[in-house]
Amino acid sequence: MPRQRDPRFSKRQLGRLLRTFREQAGKTQPEVATTMDWSVSKLIRIEKAAVGVSTTDLRALLAEYGMHDPEVVADLVEVAKESREQPWYARYDAVTSEPFRRLLAYEGSTAAVHQFHPVLVPGHLQTADYARAVLGSHYSGVELDLAVECRLQRQYRFESDRPKMVALVDEAAVRRTVGGPEVLRAQLRHLLARSAEDCTTLRVVPFTAGAHPGMGGGFMLLELDDEIGDTVLFEESVGKDYLATGDSEVVTAAWERFLAIEQLALSEADTTTLLRHLVES
Repeated sequence: MPRQRDPRFSKRQLGRLLRTFREQAGKTQPEVATTMDWSVSKLIRIEKAAVGVSTTDLRALLAEYGMHDPEVVADLVEVAKESREQPWYARYDAVTSEPFRRLLAYEGSTAAVHQFHPVLVPGHLQTADYARAVLGSHYSGVELDLAVECRLQRQYRFESDRPKMVALVDEAAVRRTVGGPEVLRAQLRHLLARSAEDCTTLRVVPFTAGAHPGMGGGFMLLELDDEIGDTVLFEESVGKDYLATGDSEVVTAAWERFLAIEQLALSEADTTTLLRHLVES
């Protein structure tokens, strides 16, 4: 199943286009609001993607801006409909934080992801049993089932279009017996299979690297597709998930941290050798 752009981004795309059309038509927000018999704040919220726009209002706006091409109108009406749909992860609100839901929204537009984790196999690469063991320390019963389902759905949707993934993990992540020896062994076999794929690079930071910049916690850098053209940082810390976008200083610092960790990691070949040794031991 091909990845579908998240409703948040359909809304953002539509708002950006409507603002561009208005400016090209040489109209101000107050002028358009008066003509449409709207409040100025309504138009501002639409252009900033704070709210969706009905197809009726959209058609009226496009007519006001002189956009009458049937194909363009039809395409934008479809985008407007998509922007008002519920995202796939809405049913998992009970087991996800708002920053994590925003991360899931961004993943629908990801061209490449670079991530590091100091103690666990990253969620994108976890087997179902490993995920259940990890999530079982936070959830139980129905909520645990829901959390595992969410993780597997996330993998399925992310992998369907196979964006490039570079994953760095500390040696602790591939030695920690999460779920018991057999669960870990199956997880390591899964990592070997995934690392053999062209779109996935997996490298282990060995214990012999000593102290390194990744010891403060796991993080991800998502490079979004050309249509959005942005970089997203998702950083995990105790009791807080931090998400930032753009070329801010914090994103730049995260790239520098990732590259520094990468310099300390085993090669792909040596990582494969280590994983095979752990499976067979």
